[in-house]
Amino acid sequence: MAENCCSDGSKRMIVWCAGASNVGQMTHHLAVELAGEGQGRLFCLAGIAAHRSGFVRSAKDAEDMIVLDGCPVGCAAKILEHVEAPVMNHFVVTAMGVEKAFGGELKREDIDQVKASIRAALAANENPGQ
Repeated sequence: MAENCCSDGSKRMIVWCAGASNVGQMTHHLAVELAGEGQGRLFCLAGIAAHRSGFVRSAKDAEDMIVLDGCPVGCAAKILEHVEAPVMNHFVVTAMGVEKAFGGELKREDIDQVKASIRAALAANENPGQ
């Protein structure tokens, strides 16, 4: 990896769109918690979007990745597609039963439910969040 500002040595990258809505903010919490549980390492989506060569190269060369989007707009996946990087293990929070809203608090039970679905899908090599 050319630029490893967000790397802990794990082979699976985690990228997320931390949008302004509740589900966008939830993706940040999910990414941090999944990384803390050893599901992968956080990686800088902004560096990819900014076309920083090392970040783009790392995304293109990724062996495995978790892509978290809050809603069907799919900003994280679109950024990867834009730089012609593979979109692997793409999860969309609204597709897992959480309604998009602006403002308000995140609910711990929603975070836990979505995270459990992601972990189960990764373990089964399936993807319920599409």
